[in-house]
Amino acid sequence: MIVRVLCLMLLVAVPCLAGQTLTAAVDEDIIADYQLFVGERDPLDIIHFSGPGARRDVVEIVLLQQALHLGGFKSKLVLRPENSYLRILRLVQDGQVALSAALVWKADLKNYEDTLLISPALVHEGEFIAGIYTHATNSNALNAKTPEALRQLSAASNSHWKADIATLHQLGIKKIYYSTYWPQIVRMVVARRADITLAPFQSNPGMKVQVNDVELVPIPGIKVSLPGSRHWPISKKHPESAAISAALVRGIAALEANNTIQRAYEESGFFHPAVKNWTLINPPDTHSSTGD
Repeated sequence: MIVRVLCLMLLVAVPCLAGQTLTAAVDEDIIADYQLFVGERDPLDIIHFSGPGARRDVVEIVLLQQALHLGGFKSKLVLRPENSYLRILRLVQDGQVALSAALVWKADLKNYEDTLLISPALVHEGEFIAGIYTHATNSNALNAKTPEALRQLSAASNSHWKADIATLHQLGIKKIYYSTYWPQIVRMVVARRADITLAPFQSNPGMKVQVNDVELVPIPGIKVSLPGSRHWPISKKHPESAAISAALVRGIAALEANNTIQRAYEESGFFHPAVKNWTLINPPDTHSSTGD
């Protein structure tokens, strides 16, 4: 099998020299938006987090690099594209990559504590607010703004996304169709094989989820809270795992102190001011936490 590894030199003109790199796995559907967002800029110099390609998981890759650098770990990041959330966890657990470039739910790491170090949370319990997305022509879903109406809908998701599935079950949605790949989940909703899916709010006009040539819109006026906190997992099998972990502890603290994390999430649309007064369908005290 040919290992597909993309060096950031190819994406953003950052030099990747032998002996000075750190490999992190990331879902391949994020790569194009990351390239679009960063362009020719050095990720370490980015201070504004809006614009083409900006979304939560894209800016988190930038925050990862900034946290490592601020924490004293100077190696350049190499992104290894993968096509499965579960596969990324396994690669980190097995030590085939140093860490995941995408944040992971803490609940999903509990079975790997013997093989992983876990960074401090970037997204804390109660902070992950998501939209309920559907296709713009699905009037039945767009008008479903109460728990009773939502229970009549079907959903598309990934069976490994425990927080999403727990939230859908909490909403009373019984028909859930699964796919491993995010683009396929979006296309299932577009094709009306499912009515809805959960996704973070986006920074573009209309807060639309856009994947290749298709898009979804949020059901207006309502939002959901996903339980748990999100972290970067680091492989204990990597020879520099302790140094990476320590750097992230220091770097995340520095990014929190100067408000960079909050600003990045606001500007990328994840903490979206337009939905501040939307109705939270599942207040935090109505579900049990899957992480801390």
